[in-house]
Amino acid sequence: MMDLHEKAEEQRFRSEARDWLAEAIPESLRGSDRFEDRLAADRLLAERGFLGFTWPVEFGGAGASPALAAILDEERARIGIPTSGSPSRFGVNLLGPTLMRHGTIEQQRAFLPPILRAEQIWCQGFSEPEAGSDLANVQCTLTDRGDHLALDGSKIWTTQAHEADWCFALVRSDLEAPRHRNLSYVLVEMNRPGIEIQPLVQLTGAAEFTQVFFDDVKIEVGNVVGAPGEGWRIAMTTLSAERTYSQLSRYSQYVRQLERLAGLVDVADGGALEELGRIRAHLTGVRNLSLKIASMATAGDDVGTLASVTKLWWSTTHQRLVDLGYRTAVARGTDEDYWYRLWLEARGETIYAGASQIQRNIIAERRLGLPRS
Repeated sequence: MMDLHEKAEEQRFRSEARDWLAEAIPESLRGSDRFEDRLAADRLLAERGFLGFTWPVEFGGAGASPALAAILDEERARIGIPTSGSPSRFGVNLLGPTLMRHGTIEQQRAFLPPILRAEQIWCQGFSEPEAGSDLANVQCTLTDRGDHLALDGSKIWTTQAHEADWCFALVRSDLEAPRHRNLSYVLVEMNRPGIEIQPLVQLTGAAEFTQVFFDDVKIEVGNVVGAPGEGWRIAMTTLSAERTYSQLSRYSQYVRQLERLAGLVDVADGGALEELGRIRAHLTGVRNLSLKIASMATAGDDVGTLASVTKLWWSTTHQRLVDLGYRTAVARGTDEDYWYRLWLEARGETIYAGASQIQRNIIAERRLGLPRS
């Protein structure tokens, strides 16, 4: 049975984190969509030791438990600086754990400290025009030129590439090797000659995503993580981290949106009230499962496919929330711009970080033991 009550240590930490955030984070940074503001908040967190909070002490982190990190995520989102919007998240939450597990001593010394200080911003080069959910089908090629490597091809839906200093990418390094053994994991400096970045304007008018083109880009041999051909195994470490961090951060955001929606719903509209209740119940379930994952991680247990369950749950629930919000706002003739923007932004949530169809397959095959069709 899972105990959802916080221990005394966790209660103390929540109070301390809430007090520090209230005092240290200026109102001007809270809820801001500007990259510069979000990065400024990250750097304040870094000074306090709240970036890389769970990183081991030997790598410069605080060595905090996943349970305490989950509380911090929830408190951050409560004041409008969620981990899911942090410019440092790709370095801190995805690449950092990957380098700690698979990187060389030289790579760890070169990259981990500036990541932890929010001085080096990263982006993730995984998806391609012909390799989205089928990540193993990446066609971006890494060619051995003797004294260096050359990178050619393109990546798409690359979040904040136009702001990033570096990119970690999964690329094809062997044209003859079998699938999953023909890939390498490489670190790419984004100011190299031969790199072109094209912003992708979304339905909202924002251009957070980009397409990145590589034309004979020179890569040092020392910037390959692990051995050539081990890229798939290393990328799975990154993807596992991607689906488990900041879940309580999302919960806090969505509850704030739900409370805003509750103020719009007509108490005489039984159907809307019933749907509101269902969504609230689902959000509570997402929070409880996120706490279970944090508890298991704290105990050193393997969370397995629970990360896929949570990702599927929060993304579909949030889409239901914003669907109801937009319909209600239109019907009431108020707050329409806010809900319309959220509705547009949420369209991609069941695609990025693992499409819902892929998550359902993982749950069915690995958790429920169902046969492949």
